[in-house]
Amino acid sequence: MINAGTKAGQYFFYGLILIFSVVFIDQYSKWAIIESVLRVDGELLPFREWFVTPRHLEYFIDEWESYNSMEIAPFLNFVMVWNQGISFGLLDNNKPEMAWLLTGISIAIALGFIIWLALTDRFLTAFSLSLISGGAIGNAIDRMRFRAVADFIEFHIAGFHFPVFNFADICITIGAVGLAWALIFEQQKSYLTVDV
Repeated sequence: MINAGTKAGQYFFYGLILIFSVVFIDQYSKWAIIESVLRVDGELLPFREWFVTPRHLEYFIDEWESYNSMEIAPFLNFVMVWNQGISFGLLDNNKPEMAWLLTGISIAIALGFIIWLALTDRFLTAFSLSLISGGAIGNAIDRMRFRAVADFIEFHIAGFHFPVFNFADICITIGAVGLAWALIFEQQKSYLTVDV
């Protein structure tokens, strides 16, 4: 049901800006942390050159790239993990075919959510779809470039270490929670609206 005074797609332009912002921040944060903070040695490439230079994961393994770990707080570390699975290291395996399959799925989901973004009249739904799409595209770019996703944020509490993640994963998670909230509670509000 479309609310009075709102129209489908009214958040589309802002959603696209958010998607591109998430992708840029995700890729830039990976470059900044991996290349500037965690890399032990090697030539620091400028961001633009780093972004357009595809290197498969085998390059990093064959060249024995080494990375530092850095404690940021008693519960937070920066560590380098090449994730060949989905968010938070799930379905991690060592098969290039899986990288292409997950890339295709990520792009298909992002495109579906962008179409949904063009049709929605709800702010929270549009915001959440944009976060999920931007995160999915950011991780898909990694899979196309590296055949793995670069993860570097590690939380740990009392000896328990959560799966390592990145900015795109944060956006996907926040977007999924927001979308669930919107679908459950905004749907309920629309059923309570009485048309006169």
